[in-house]
Amino acid sequence: MTQYTLGIHDYWRILRRKRWVIIFVAVATVFSTYVYTDMQTPLYRATAEVKVEQPKAIPGVAVDQSGWDMYMALNTEVKVIKSAVVAERTARKLGMLDDKMSESERQAIILSLQNMVDAERVGDSNLIRINAASSDPRNTAIVANATADTYIEKGIEDRSRRARELKEFIERQMDESHSRLKSAEESLRKFTEMSGAKGTGGFLASRMVDLETRKSELLKKYTGQHPEVRQLSDQINAVELQMRDLPKEELEYARFTREVKINEELYTLLAKRYKEAEIAEADRERTASIVTPAVEPSSPVKPNRAMNMTVGVFIGIFFGFLMALFFENLDTSIGTIEDVEQFLGIPVIGIIPHESPTKLKTSKKSDRISAQRSLMIIFHSGKSPFVEAYHTMRTNLQFTAFKEKGNVINFTSAGVSEGKTITAINFALAAAQSGTKTVIVEMDLRRPLLHKILGLPRIPGITEGVIGKPPADIVKGTADLMLGELSVEHIIDVPGIENLKIVTCGEIPTNPIDFLNSASTKTFIKSLSQSFELVILDCPPVLLFADPLIISSIADATILVYQVGKMSRNALKRAKDQLAGVKANLVGVVLNDIKASDMQHRYGYYYTYKYYHKG
Repeated sequence: MTQYTLGIHDYWRILRRKRWVIIFVAVATVFSTYVYTDMQTPLYRATAEVKVEQPKAIPGVAVDQSGWDMYMALNTEVKVIKSAVVAERTARKLGMLDDKMSESERQAIILSLQNMVDAERVGDSNLIRINAASSDPRNTAIVANATADTYIEKGIEDRSRRARELKEFIERQMDESHSRLKSAEESLRKFTEMSGAKGTGGFLASRMVDLETRKSELLKKYTGQHPEVRQLSDQINAVELQMRDLPKEELEYARFTREVKINEELYTLLAKRYKEAEIAEADRERTASIVTPAVEPSSPVKPNRAMNMTVGVFIGIFFGFLMALFFENLDTSIGTIEDVEQFLGIPVIGIIPHESPTKLKTSKKSDRISAQRSLMIIFHSGKSPFVEAYHTMRTNLQFTAFKEKGNVINFTSAGVSEGKTITAINFALAAAQSGTKTVIVEMDLRRPLLHKILGLPRIPGITEGVIGKPPADIVKGTADLMLGELSVEHIIDVPGIENLKIVTCGEIPTNPIDFLNSASTKTFIKSLSQSFELVILDCPPVLLFADPLIISSIADATILVYQVGKMSRNALKRAKDQLAGVKANLVGVVLNDIKASDMQHRYGYYYTYKYYHKG
């Protein structure tokens, strides 16, 4: 199906017609941007750069330094810099905190400082950029440098604290080791005095301790399958076999000697670690240093006046054009009859004035139907502009070429609730009143409304007629209307009402498309056209269903009902293009529900005759 899109000429036309909208929106946007920029508090930023080095190992604490991940380490340091701990220490360094403050005041200052400071890694380097932002340019540099100093000092203190904790731990271990050593020495002395055992057992015990110590050192570098480790294991096994062959006293002496040896070596190792921890505790070497101190910024980073104004101009023009398109879409009345005819390329054959529905006293469920029913021309004066509009439309249609092709007219619309059904009913009534033998067929198999407005039962209808039910059973006339929900007095008073027949939709088929496409449906419509002078088909909206496109191929003429202000002009154009795509004989458009205020200045001469009907 043909899809309607705006071309370059359409956009140029919109630009010319709505240029003042675009200019106004653009100027308003630029002015608002200027005011907003001018009202913003200037924001300054100062930056200090810190270099982070791989920390030296603390003896007894550090792990394998070859596994140090700089990426992970620097990300951790960035989080430390932005932490509340660093913020609090920085605040104390700058004298922003004192002991007299309440906890809430202290936390507020710390949070404020955290919000001022940001940190990020510089590319793939081991540099960290510390940014401080504030409305005071001097304060930003002070805060950035103070944060960097605090971070470095905290790193030194953390290293010293870890070394101190290690020293205290080793000291406790040394006390325990010293006690065990004294106990082992005393046990060895007593055993020697009692047994007098010496010699081979003591030698083997010392040998065993030496081998086990060497094996422990090698296992720190190699696995148990390494040749050197396996060789030591074999030697240890050999010494153990030799010790098993020793006499009992020699074996016991070897055990006591071994225990003394082990405790001596452990105590010596702990003493060495203790000295190393003391040195580490006293060491004030830095793992981070300032490479670029922050300086007082000379200009704010926000607002960027030039950037804001440039963006404001582009946004203003863009939104101005959007507003122009929006107002163009709202302008669904198109302007004048000439505009409608030029825009669609088809004539306007009728203009139906707005008519307010009669005040209702029915239930909410039937309010909509009653409102539609009150718009039937049989409930209005024959001299009213509303009724005259339908007779004028009927007269205009006589001057079209559709009668040369046949007498079947299809009424449809672009969208829902545009008044196509009531327009079709009133057109049928106007034709019947003029003496034309007319039948109106409810072809809307989606949301059938015609039978409800006329107060007739839906079944039987066209679906039953297509499958063979006799026409006498499905074609309804004056008697049916009088027995229905319409007032009898209104039916009796209508001239020519006997010329109007109605065929309702009947049972809704499972697949309306297949039903409408069937040869039986076309044959049924053709039989009606042979029995009546005028056949009017009430169809669903074009843009929602394919039904009217199929029906238009059956009908000899198609009329597009357009409620001004209901659908956009583009929707109307798409509906027209879709009908043209199936080669429908679109003879004209009916403008429906035109307000009195729009009549004269938009639709000119068409309703100047209203003057003659006043009073």
